[in-house]
Amino acid sequence: MGDGGMGNALRPVVDPALPQEERALLLRSGTGLTPASAPAPTGSSRGDRVRGDMPGAVTVATLCGFLPAVAGFYLRGLPGLTVGAVAQAALAVVLWSDGFKQFVLAGTVLQIAAWVVLMMLHGGKDERAELGRLHHGRYYLEADFDQGDLRPWFGAVPGGLMWRAQSAVTTVLESDVEAAGLLDDTANAVALPQREWEIARSLAELTRNARELDAAAPPGRRGRRESEPQRKASREATAEVLERVRALEEYAARVRAADKAYREWRTVRELEELNAETRESLARAVRDELAAAEIDDAADRPGLAPLRDSLQKAREAGRTLAEPAVEQV
Repeated sequence: MGDGGMGNALRPVVDPALPQEERALLLRSGTGLTPASAPAPTGSSRGDRVRGDMPGAVTVATLCGFLPAVAGFYLRGLPGLTVGAVAQAALAVVLWSDGFKQFVLAGTVLQIAAWVVLMMLHGGKDERAELGRLHHGRYYLEADFDQGDLRPWFGAVPGGLMWRAQSAVTTVLESDVEAAGLLDDTANAVALPQREWEIARSLAELTRNARELDAAAPPGRRGRRESEPQRKASREATAEVLERVRALEEYAARVRAADKAYREWRTVRELEELNAETRESLARAVRDELAAAEIDDAADRPGLAPLRDSLQKAREAGRTLAEPAVEQV
């Protein structure tokens, strides 16, 4: 099998040890995140405000412009409350003495000033960008994996291997048997993210080392000859990672077979067109029938034996995957 297609961009790979809520934010996409192979990001002069903060700041600034006492709650402390109270009194004087037009003009000026203050000092931060800085190095992006320029170092393309691993994980998590709760939840909820992370960490480290060695090696045949020991070590390490990728793919293949048997079982039960409620009833039914078959092996329910056998093989592959892996690289 080759390195796999790269038609679709790799999704971020995030350390499974991070809190689930933070992982979910970082996994959303690679946009706005910094590759682990790049220098750690720093805060911007705008306090990391983004376009999404601006509408909210305009709303608050409008209140501050015509009800400036509200600014005290954002500026905090006695000075802020004092400034807000004074500005509120001044607006009242303008409205009383100069009329409504001058009141609107003065309020608009205050609104603009409040918006600038809110964006520069007290606006909301982009939580995802903040997490990206805080956890830099604990997630990997497509840029962290070689896409082919350094292939002689690896004997394969790290980016392609990562794509294969992610495709296998997606196959399992989006399968019908997983949705029906017929697979090993521990293998899928714990082992799959852990295996994906270990593979990503190894491939990113191999890519980083190869880039550094390739840049330092003398040009031409001399450079290739001098770097051959490092190239050999990289290829051996890549081959070990490839075995882990293949283990994921074997699990995914077993799950695809279980999905096929599950669909055939549904067809036998004449439930090809199912609503959500019926699907849940079907999932309970197949679990009940599988449990009954464990007790009564003589029970020959239509389509159940192939489903039971394929699920057993998928679960065995999942349990193998869940076994602690020996760290490489």
